[in-house]
Amino acid sequence: MEAEALYSFKATECDELSFHKGDILKLNKCSFQVTNMEEDPNWYTAELSGRKGFVPKNYINVRPHAWFVGGISRLAAESRLRPLERGAFLIRESESTPGEFSVSVSDTVSKPYSMAALTTVLYTFPLILADIF
Repeated sequence: MEAEALYSFKATECDELSFHKGDILKLNKCSFQVTNMEEDPNWYTAELSGRKGFVPKNYINVRPHAWFVGGISRLAAESRLRPLERGAFLIRESESTPGEFSVSVSDTVSKPYSMAALTTVLYTFPLILADIF
């Protein structure tokens, strides 16, 4: 996952990462589960130009994943997926059930997928409805 620096930050400790406003930081896989800094949730682990360290979360804006497209229609999702290879997918806000999500998957055969509630460290998807085209 990536984050854009909203402000410049000058590291004051050897395990912190300095960066400038506008820099794009690569957040580590376990960024939201801080591995040190006394397990402080206000710090993420990140990488910039091969350097790694802790960054204050209020100095960055975490970018959403490319596969989350928000409130687009099913037809718009299908149009975006059509030129992509089989297995490509998008997650969008459900048109029929507000507050829920739908997944659209590019496949050669149209088949229904159903998914139950899914909870992870980062996201909670109460229900995901799949559109396969």
